[in-house]
Amino acid sequence: MSGTPPVPRDDPSPTPRDEPGATGAAGAPASSDELRRLRALLLGDTRTRVDGIETRLEAMELTPEALAERLPEAIALRARQDRQLGVALAPTVESAISESVRRRPGEFADAIFPVLGPAIRKAIAETMAELVGSINRAMEHSFSVRGLQWRMESWRSGVPYAQVVLRHALVYRVEQVFLVHAETGLLLAKASPPDLAVPDADLVSGMLTAIRDFVGDSFAQDAAAGGLRTFSVGELTVMVEPGPHALLAAVVRGQPAESFRRKTQETIESVHAQFSNALTEFDGDSRPFEPVQPLLQDCLVTVLDTDARPGASVNWRPLAIGAGLVLAAVIALSALSAWRWRRVIAALDATAGLTVVSSDRGWRSGSIRGLRDPDAASPGATIAAAGGDTLHITQRWDPYLSLAPDVVIARARRALGEAAGVRYALRGDTLVASGHAALDWVSAVRARASLPNGVGATDLSAVGLDVPAELDPLVREISEARVLFDVGSAVPGAAGSASPSALARRLSELQARVRDLGGDVELGLTGRSDGSGTDAANAALSQQRADAVRALLAPRAGGATIVTRALGATQPLETADPAARARENRSVSFAVRLLLHPSVR
Repeated sequence: MSGTPPVPRDDPSPTPRDEPGATGAAGAPASSDELRRLRALLLGDTRTRVDGIETRLEAMELTPEALAERLPEAIALRARQDRQLGVALAPTVESAISESVRRRPGEFADAIFPVLGPAIRKAIAETMAELVGSINRAMEHSFSVRGLQWRMESWRSGVPYAQVVLRHALVYRVEQVFLVHAETGLLLAKASPPDLAVPDADLVSGMLTAIRDFVGDSFAQDAAAGGLRTFSVGELTVMVEPGPHALLAAVVRGQPAESFRRKTQETIESVHAQFSNALTEFDGDSRPFEPVQPLLQDCLVTVLDTDARPGASVNWRPLAIGAGLVLAAVIALSALSAWRWRRVIAALDATAGLTVVSSDRGWRSGSIRGLRDPDAASPGATIAAAGGDTLHITQRWDPYLSLAPDVVIARARRALGEAAGVRYALRGDTLVASGHAALDWVSAVRARASLPNGVGATDLSAVGLDVPAELDPLVREISEARVLFDVGSAVPGAAGSASPSALARRLSELQARVRDLGGDVELGLTGRSDGSGTDAANAALSQQRADAVRALLAPRAGGATIVTRALGATQPLETADPAARARENRSVSFAVRLLLHPSVR
């Protein structure tokens, strides 16, 4: 019976048993009832179970709605069993998040904003707490004896004493001050210590404007009440003081005192009082705001605390042990304090652009009144470098114009712009520049309507122009040429010699193109000999050769300047082929230099 194949219950195809007149195995007619009984005998309980499964499947509605209703429960059950569901879904979830960030970054940023805000605040709070703790520890041990230890540390490590003091006792230092136009966001003026490397001021101004716009758009109600006033960037704090037409932004390292906020308020009020017309009529030109520099420079303060502050946190046991030494050192410390004060005053007087008018010293404090040029070094930094305590020294510096050469050169360098290959010197009131510079820098200097204070004229005659890229092949072709001569001859044209007529055409072309750029060509001719004669004969022959080439080039040089020199056999050309050495030195070589045209120097 097991080898009998099953007969499908619902198979609609007729079988020979269902056809009229069909006969069974014994030849008797087969009926439908007999067929059903045969099926029941063959399948038995299996048929019943199959029928039950079909009934259950027909009762289940596997529609999307039914699947959605059961899916959460199924996921929860599977997640409680093991981690395989998370492993299987991880690639899909990561891909979905990546696509969401790419297509809708704004919505994603809004979603994670509640998490980012507390995390950033916590990181900043921890950093500032660590900085304040370091300062507090320095204050607890900042007795004069500690100051001597700092000097010993400076001597052992080779680090300047001023940097050691800043490291241990910095309260705060204003590193940059920006004046930004409120409506356009353009930078009007900036100030920073001369010894501090700062980023591009326009980039910082743009960043500040973008942050203010973001705060204004996102928190309109709070912005109307005062807007963005303070934010932190790493170890730096940016304090913003807004005004009707401009805002003042100060970049501070450390924890600024409340008095500094009042100082920024007074400064922005003074700017609006003195430059109200320039602010309302601002058209993008920042030159009318150059006189604001003294106000901004006055905000660049450095505050240190190197004296002791008694408190409960001081460990008195070590102090008791060293009490005898402290008492014995009182007189010495008094003398040291007087000597340090004299050194501070001498350092200020020796700094170009600073002039001390009056000074007064007490036991723990002092006051200094003087004059300061905006381009002079920071008085606070100078005092700290000389060992003074800026926290207990009251300073008042009135602006004035210094004509000290170093200050005038610093002022000119700031006004004319930095050029890496240019050096400045002051001859009377004439600023003399030398070195090499690009033509656009020279053009910008010539186009200035006014010169910096203390500079009456500029002399650019010693500035060589860098060869523009488009003229480099032509200059190289002329510089590498050689006009060769026969032995003892001053007539050009030996075998392998460059053609003077061809060189004249190339020189004329170079002169015309350089003249269009506002420059001139200076061609240097160097005559040489092979050393076969006496030194006097070689010197005369090399000069004759240079003069002969000059005579051929000058009429067709297009106005280029040609200068000659004779070396004889004193500085021979080195060649790869020793046999050709004598032939190569019976020659005239060329050197091209680009200069400003005399009419525009």
